[in-house]
Amino acid sequence: MKKHYAMRTAALVNGVAIVSADLEFLCSLIECPDKEYQIPDAVDYSIAVLALTNQLAFMTEMLASASDDLSDKDSVIELTKEEVEIMNSLDQDSEDGLETLRECGISIKSN
Repeated sequence: MKKHYAMRTAALVNGVAIVSADLEFLCSLIECPDKEYQIPDAVDYSIAVLALTNQLAFMTEMLASASDDLSDKDSVIELTKEEVEIMNSLDQDSEDGLETLRECGISIKSN
């Protein structure tokens, strides 16, 4: 028997908004370069962008598959243990990528 977990839809929607804003900021550094935020290492930058993109894709796919009304604050999305583990792994990849950028002087939290 598979274990199931629940996550509030509002929490997932909020997470999508945060990851989306982080990704938008990073992309703006290429689209409209700023002397204050130089990209010191293209590989580290690409790893962070890819990690956020993967995380955002997984989260939006989960929202798309949700059958509940997404505007209902009390609705929940049922998750399998595997989905929870994937979400944790994608979050850790994103955090690792962003930490590497912070070490290079680019901080999502500060900007």
